[in-house]
Amino acid sequence: MATVRSTKVKTFSAACFHLAFALTAFIGTPGRALDFSPQETWRSLEGVRIPVLMFTDPEGRIRYQPPGGWNFSGGGATFALYPPNIDGAVMKFAVLQHAAGLPEITAFPSADLAKWAQNYLATDAEEVKLLTENPSPFMLNGKPSREFVFDYKSASQHFQSSVAVLDWSEHEHLAVIITALAGDFKAVHSAGTSSLFSWSLRKSETAATPAPTTASAVSADSTAPGPTPIKAVNQ
Repeated sequence: MATVRSTKVKTFSAACFHLAFALTAFIGTPGRALDFSPQETWRSLEGVRIPVLMFTDPEGRIRYQPPGGWNFSGGGATFALYPPNIDGAVMKFAVLQHAAGLPEITAFPSADLAKWAQNYLATDAEEVKLLTENPSPFMLNGKPSREFVFDYKSASQHFQSSVAVLDWSEHEHLAVIITALAGDFKAVHSAGTSSLFSWSLRKSETAATPAPTTASAVSADSTAPGPTPIKAVNQ
């Protein structure tokens, strides 16, 4: 029995090594499917205009409502959101392409996946501690996620980060990383995770149909009240 267990651990460890290579080497490569280049629009709820972002995918369009007042930057394979007036806080999305045939995220041992997740902490992270593993804090397109929350020091400051990953498609994983100073993390993580429940994929017969532009959306009801639209930032 001991020999069988040892073989299984080695197999998973090897698979995790290939996972770590795949999920870093192919970030930003041409031909990716899920595209985080944002298109700004809004939806109306009882006369109130609510900012919404649209992303494209071969199966259709993704609609996502970020936390209120958060700014954004990026596009393509990566995307980031920044809560206002909270230094050091960010929520990142990353499309991670890989070759077909890797085990599903749910198949990897916690220890191996937690070790891989540490690649998304600050490069100078010290005194890293794994605080908790959340089996599926959210689902996107019906796919469960796995999340690991870390505590560490970076640039002489105390940070916490959550790293969540899920199987998006046969050739893609999707990672969601939320980072903030330890004192801000709970509120930032809660707001960021809650926003993911607005994520919806609207399938269409025509792949990656462009979303309406902000200008065209506003012109449909230019008098509709609502918050100031989210702003793109260069960070």
